[in-house]
Amino acid sequence: MNAIIARPAVGATKAETRPAKGAQNPKSQPPLRCATSTAESASPSLIVLTLRPDGQKFNGNRIERAQEAGFAWLNKIHLIGLSSEDTDEEIARHVVNHGDEAMGNLNEIQVHIDPQLCAFRWYAGDYLIECLKKYAILIGGHICDGMGQPLADEAIGTIAKYINDVMERRRDADRLARTITLPSGETRELTELSFAYDVVREAGRKRRGFRAVRFDVPALHYYEGRALGMQMAGEIVQFYSRHKEKKLDLRGILSEAMRSYGDSYGSLDKATIANVASGFFDVMNTLIEVGARHLNPKWLEGKIAQSKRHHEDWLREREEAKAEFVARMKSAREAKQKGGRA
Repeated sequence: MNAIIARPAVGATKAETRPAKGAQNPKSQPPLRCATSTAESASPSLIVLTLRPDGQKFNGNRIERAQEAGFAWLNKIHLIGLSSEDTDEEIARHVVNHGDEAMGNLNEIQVHIDPQLCAFRWYAGDYLIECLKKYAILIGGHICDGMGQPLADEAIGTIAKYINDVMERRRDADRLARTITLPSGETRELTELSFAYDVVREAGRKRRGFRAVRFDVPALHYYEGRALGMQMAGEIVQFYSRHKEKKLDLRGILSEAMRSYGDSYGSLDKATIANVASGFFDVMNTLIEVGARHLNPKWLEGKIAQSKRHHEDWLREREEAKAEFVARMKSAREAKQKGGRA
């Protein structure tokens, strides 16, 4: 297998980065050997780590050991690796020579991660290395670079930090790309929803601030407004289809939508925001109906029981705190009285 020594650099990546403060320390970029024999390795930011057996071969079934270490099957591809808990998209993958594996001669497991292009995850480097170290112990191997040279703990830690830093720069770049300034001077950070954003600087202000806007819609005539409201509800459906972990400020959206709705069902005679809210709530009502029909009653019973336990704990802690306060005040009065008699 042909290989080159590659040192991932900020300038060699495709993602937008935060401007550097002063000269960059070259020690923060780990020297990695990256395979170039596959199309995947065309990316300059690809990192390849390998596992080599401590003895003649690895211990046990590599798939079962990988799952015990925290790896799992990737979505839409028959490979083991790491995926985003939020989107199920790939973060890292295991690559092996299946011919060697079939003959019982597997002596290398590669782990590929492209921190510039893979799915986003906070501290992905720490998580990957944690799983990889567990995997090495379970399978009876050690972590090497792409050329099979063993890596010291310090070098492994440097690689983890590098991946973490790339993820942070990607998130900064994403936030910057979503930030716009209007002609009025108001600065907004947009979200995945077309009608929700955060105002981070008010028009005419120099200091940054924060104001959440969760239902920004124009006043429209009845059917046009209802159509827009339904589209907005559809954006919420799409958000939950894309994400399993990322949270949506649904309470804020519903609260602002209710204020827009008021006591009106909309107006056929004039353009109003209530017309938009009317279509929005029609879809939201249906979503609640569908969800209620498919909800596991045990889940709801468990949530209710949990809240009741929390209330009982709160009452007990409150009484204990009150009793402690009374005892402390009583002790203080007694000490003051003794001091006066003395």
